[in-house]
Amino acid sequence: MKKKLLMMGLVAAIILPTGVYAALNGTSYFADNPKDLNKLVGEGVKRAAAEGLSIPIDQKITDQGITIHFTEVYAEDSKVLLHYRIEQQNGELVPFEFDTTGLDVVGEANGNPVYQEKGLEGTSVLNFIGTKGDNMPFYLTDESGKEVEVGIADHDKPEGVLAFVTHGVKLPQPLTLNIDVNRIGKTKGDWKGQFIVDQSKAKEATEAAK
Repeated sequence: MKKKLLMMGLVAAIILPTGVYAALNGTSYFADNPKDLNKLVGEGVKRAAAEGLSIPIDQKITDQGITIHFTEVYAEDSKVLLHYRIEQQNGELVPFEFDTTGLDVVGEANGNPVYQEKGLEGTSVLNFIGTKGDNMPFYLTDESGKEVEVGIADHDKPEGVLAFVTHGVKLPQPLTLNIDVNRIGKTKGDWKGQFIVDQSKAKEATEAAK
């Protein structure tokens, strides 16, 4: 287990039309998500997003014909949520598939293969979004470039929510999202990049979500 990863049991979410954002073709992922997502996207977030307090974005990182596409950000004082899609060249989601060659697969967890490593006790889960060693595929840095200490969770699916949260401590501004991914499903590659997280509505969203 990576020391900063919070296992929050995120479940798949659904996009439904709302008419909130013309820029998002009339949809807001966070406003219309029917699941609580373990209190990360609860009723307060849905209400704030429905009031226009999430922000459409269009940030893409592409390699090997696969694009990590961030389409919407929702920020509060102590939380950042990003909606992402992992897309093929035709814009459709990549398949949720794994290469388990050479692995002793003993089961699955939420669709991810669970495998036994030779000579080690316990089992490991093969992530859909992979990175090197103990690095995190996604992390935040502050204005000085220092990594921000937060809890991190994501769906680890072709589409979902990437979440960064503190426990009552305000996040610094500005924040930069860093991406360092070397495998998506069966495909190895190099998806690296960064962009500034839009926190311009964080104060309003924090109040609206109460």
